[in-house]
Amino acid sequence: MTSLTLACIGRQQNTHDVVSWQLAPLSGSLPPVLAGQCITLHTKIDGLPECRAYTLSSSPQDACWQVTIKDVGQVSRHLHQTLQVGDEIRVDGPFGDFNLTALPCERPLLLSAGSGITPMWAMLRDELAKRPDADIRFIHSARSPEDVIFADKLVQLAEAHTGVRHALILEQAPADHPWIGRLTPAMLAELSPDLRERHVYLCGPALYMAAVKTMLTELGLPPEQLHQESFGLPPAEPIKTTSDHFWLTLNKSGKKVKILPGQTLLAALEAAGETMMAACRAGVCGSCRCTTTGDIERQSVMTLSAQDLESGVALACSCTAKGDISLDY
Repeated sequence: MTSLTLACIGRQQNTHDVVSWQLAPLSGSLPPVLAGQCITLHTKIDGLPECRAYTLSSSPQDACWQVTIKDVGQVSRHLHQTLQVGDEIRVDGPFGDFNLTALPCERPLLLSAGSGITPMWAMLRDELAKRPDADIRFIHSARSPEDVIFADKLVQLAEAHTGVRHALILEQAPADHPWIGRLTPAMLAELSPDLRERHVYLCGPALYMAAVKTMLTELGLPPEQLHQESFGLPPAEPIKTTSDHFWLTLNKSGKKVKILPGQTLLAALEAAGETMMAACRAGVCGSCRCTTTGDIERQSVMTLSAQDLESGVALACSCTAKGDISLDY
């Protein structure tokens, strides 16, 4: 994975709690990128290094990279308060397999909620650059009109491309808005009557994605036609055990750390005062790779090869213990 330093050349307030930054190389050109991929931003908070992964909202045709970040969480809030035009920031990436290049189809249905719109916006623009007449459905859910990221640009893009049909599902909206409330199977069926003939790309909060996945199953979408990504893993399944905790042994130091049933390795380490590189915290970027010995449960295996799995490699942010384990990182 490439590591480079970029300059912030632009900053734009998208909504009351969402900002986009444009990032460009200090010299030379940016690495190749696919629409929908992510990068990791590195910063310092109170002198301590922190990093988080964010999806690029720019398309490969853009001259710079753009990240669009909601003011939620310590690192995101810090970036909102400190990252200004002229600043430099260390970046790793790009990475990720959630894109229309790796997962192509002729007639995509894009479903998103909240800041989950960022990869969809990148994928939509990239696809239209390649196929201006593409048949694309785009359904986005948000709290209110003021919370819709890229709202005006989305309207302009749809007006310029007759194959694009988009709809906004708003929980709070004027009475004349056609889609008020939360997304339902009936809405999906009406907005995309040919749903079963499309591939669906899904991104948003974990609860939204779980609900939509259930709706799509009920409507008869074949499982292989659903592709999804989320920076927010669903809760781990409860582990049946008579013990109230297990022991996590750090091989290098011999230190033993308590880990609760259902608690991720990363959470247990951080609760014990240990530090570990962790960017996305959702099993996507692979920055928290570690090697384990013992019985574990993986919620994500993204970036891990078959050989990694056989060797006990896991992603600490999305792995829980089913008994006493040891690890190296």
